[in-house]
Amino acid sequence: MAAVAEDRIVELERRLLGGYQLLQTLVGIRLRSVRDPESIRHLTWLSDVTAAMQLISRRMTAEGPLDFAGYLDDVAAFWSRACEGRPVRLNVRGQATLLPDSHLLPMAIITHELISNACRHAFPDDRRGSIAVAFSRAVGGVSLVVRDSGVGADVIEPGEGLALVHGLVEHLGGSIAVETAPGAGVGVRIRLPLETAPTH
Repeated sequence: MAAVAEDRIVELERRLLGGYQLLQTLVGIRLRSVRDPESIRHLTWLSDVTAAMQLISRRMTAEGPLDFAGYLDDVAAFWSRACEGRPVRLNVRGQATLLPDSHLLPMAIITHELISNACRHAFPDDRRGSIAVAFSRAVGGVSLVVRDSGVGADVIEPGEGLALVHGLVEHLGGSIAVETAPGAGVGVRIRLPLETAPTH
């Protein structure tokens, strides 16, 4: 009986990962035929989020507890491929940390969103630069910092991507700080508690 239940779980996990892969394929097909910039932007975002969920789900279905620093290695490989051919370097440092299940998917999407914003907006016209990601334990929780050396700005407009990050951080009961200046890139620092229940 236990063996049958385990086989069913493995099959469900396989179908879940296959579903993410199919969704990315469908989005890619649509992107080839769409010309409207707004539609391209939304479909590209959907592709990014699906990739984030697929990467973290692959880790979640492996045996043993999920170390978020290990997931960041997958993220680094994904975005290094996405930036291939551009003079943009990605550096990721992660401290081995186990996150509660309630934090895994939101944190995956937050990380993916911040790196995506840096890759797509910080280095126009083939500007050279770097993106640094640091994840570590902090007092009572964890800290995630994503910083780029790109063009920066006087202020960061609250676009959809950053609004999503703000919403997820608030949902997890954390705090977020954004620093930027013209020519000095953008830095985002997030702190999340692990001992208190997330807000709703």
